[in-house]
Amino acid sequence: MVPINQINIQFYKTKVAEFILGSFDGKLCLLDFRYRRMRGTIDKRLQKGLGAEFVERDNDILQMARTQIDEYFLGSRQEFDLPLLLVGSDFQKSVWNGLMQVPYGSTSSYLELARQVDQVKAVRPVAAANGANAIAIIIPCHRIIGSNGDLVGYSGGLPLKKRLLKLEQGATAKYSTGDLFG
Repeated sequence: MVPINQINIQFYKTKVAEFILGSFDGKLCLLDFRYRRMRGTIDKRLQKGLGAEFVERDNDILQMARTQIDEYFLGSRQEFDLPLLLVGSDFQKSVWNGLMQVPYGSTSSYLELARQVDQVKAVRPVAAANGANAIAIIIPCHRIIGSNGDLVGYSGGLPLKKRLLKLEQGATAKYSTGDLFG
């Protein structure tokens, strides 16, 4: 019998949201909202892409992730230094890497993100890749807003998106988003 690869997972409830975290081969591959609408789709993509099953087991990477997420929510961490494993198509990975270039305390639009990843005619696929992100907060899809400045879709819900942007705004005071957070 061939051993099955395992994605170690843990559930983590914070004051802000409840997450599912996962690691594979010493890298974080999952930090997502436990009850998001696309939960099954994201989980299947990870399991298929890694040829692995979820096993509820803690490890150093998951402990580090919990610590860094707590620090982020306290406003004492603006950058994460966890090894990441992105599981998706090359296009999705390019979008997720583009998201990681959006600095803490700032926002971008789907159109700006499409330009950044050299896919200016693919705004909707860029938005779909943004929505398929399995590593929330660290790959900051919450920093993407509509071209008109409105808050738009977020897997953790718009109230949480607003809260995360306010957290970052308070830490940097660099926003120029008008009445978005009034």
